[in-house]
Amino acid sequence: MQAEKAGGDIEIRLRSLSQIFNDLDPSPFREGSLTTEAVEYLLLKAKELPEKQPVRIVIHLPAAEAAERSAASIAATMTSHFDWCAKVESKKISELFRAGRRAGLIGFATLATCLLLAWHVTENLPARPITRIVQESFVILGWVSIWKPLEMFLYEWMPPDRRRRLFLRLAAAEVVVRR
Repeated sequence: MQAEKAGGDIEIRLRSLSQIFNDLDPSPFREGSLTTEAVEYLLLKAKELPEKQPVRIVIHLPAAEAAERSAASIAATMTSHFDWCAKVESKKISELFRAGRRAGLIGFATLATCLLLAWHVTENLPARPITRIVQESFVILGWVSIWKPLEMFLYEWMPPDRRRRLFLRLAAAEVVVRR
């Protein structure tokens, strides 16, 4: 597979459609799915293009290979595949937020318990260095317990969302087959 890019085009020169299509894969798509390598390659190339620029995928095939499948069929398969991939990424994001809410409840319950224990230690034990160490340990443990849920809500959703948006761009791409 050889490719070059001009403007908003992702050009791919193929010897055979099997370089990008995995017809043996029992997928929900009409005529197979894209290979993992093809998907990753197209994602990489789409990432290099400016975000606002529409994407056009130009596939160059030998005449014999181009006759094997219609251009409309190739375009429909690619569109369906990328649309399905975008939905998968959306589900990953939803699951991440669902897990984040559960982790957040556990984390904030742990934080509240630790802060109450720290207050209890401070109020009911004599002021000694060990009392201060125990009190601060409870405070630190409480704040550490909400670290992961906050990380999930603040940062972890960004890579799957970026990938989802790239899949949507590729699903909306015009696919042109040339001989």
